[in-house]
Amino acid sequence: MWTVDLRLVWLALALLLTLAFMLGRWSARESARRAFLQMDRASLGFLRVRPDGRYTAASPLARQWLGLPAASGLLPDAEWRPFLEEDVRAAQARGVGRSRFLVLAGGQALRWWVVPMEDAFWVLVADARESHRGLEKLRRLLTGLAHELRTPLATMLTHLEVLKLPAIAPEIRSQSMRILEEETRRMLRMVHSVLELGRLIIGEPLIVHPLSIVAVAEAAIAEKLPEALARQQSLSLEVGEEVPLVQGDADRLKQVFLNLLDNAIRYSRPGDRILVSLRSVPGGVRCEVSDTGPGIPAEHLPYVTEPFYRGEAPGGPGAGLGLAIVAEILRQHGSSLEIESRVEGETGTRIRFTLPAWRGSE
Repeated sequence: MWTVDLRLVWLALALLLTLAFMLGRWSARESARRAFLQMDRASLGFLRVRPDGRYTAASPLARQWLGLPAASGLLPDAEWRPFLEEDVRAAQARGVGRSRFLVLAGGQALRWWVVPMEDAFWVLVADARESHRGLEKLRRLLTGLAHELRTPLATMLTHLEVLKLPAIAPEIRSQSMRILEEETRRMLRMVHSVLELGRLIIGEPLIVHPLSIVAVAEAAIAEKLPEALARQQSLSLEVGEEVPLVQGDADRLKQVFLNLLDNAIRYSRPGDRILVSLRSVPGGVRCEVSDTGPGIPAEHLPYVTEPFYRGEAPGGPGAGLGLAIVAEILRQHGSSLEIESRVEGETGTRIRFTLPAWRGSE
């Protein structure tokens, strides 16, 4: 016959419960640590804030974006602090999360989400500079479109009133109908270009893969060659030795060449020459579209990639969006335009950009 000491049983149970509690806390901390690492990999920062204005945990991204000096401490007296404290109080009072988009001095933009927990608040932080940049570009683009549509719409209304006149000469009626058709087509081209640029600005994903930029340029030249010949202009391609494959979206890059060739053909004169050249350079391919046209005055060069800018040709045949679209496509490919032009002597324009080589070709 044996007996059990109840004190030992209770002591064993207490030890087991303590161990289970400690293991549970360790497991929770380990799960939280893994979750935080995942958030950092997802370009999200996190911050654990207490109602008294102190934070007890901060990821490297949160520290970078918010300018926090350490992984824990008192919230700094920063521009964003009053807004965060306001969101914490609101989340505490209502018991539900709260989000905010905030633009700070110097162009920094943040988006955060405040989530109430038992004794603190989790703040998830994201860098919103690209979103802010895109929204600002879209705002300016829509403002520009509204301004640009005023002239053709006023012209159309005028000629519609002319067509209502009871006694109108046949030649006047024919002229008004022709102008109405031209203005309608011009507005359609403008709206199409604005939609195209808008899709690029909001980040419609590129289909990036290794491609032959030579084949892309050849396809664009083949498409524009009949128009150049009809204007009595020469259009040719020069390819250097061992041009590597590049990383990019074939359709978008073809659009770059088409837009550049369209400008070169439109503004060049009969007898002018247009040349596309491709050369291998360290790390990529140097692309150039040049012409012997009348050139672009120096005072206009800084603005030619701005939407709706047409320099000395306001109300001209183009919408002033071709180079803006080119610049945005190249920005998404990690490149940019270099433009040189002469209006005296040997006139002409050279537009260059460099595309990164496909890493597999290095």
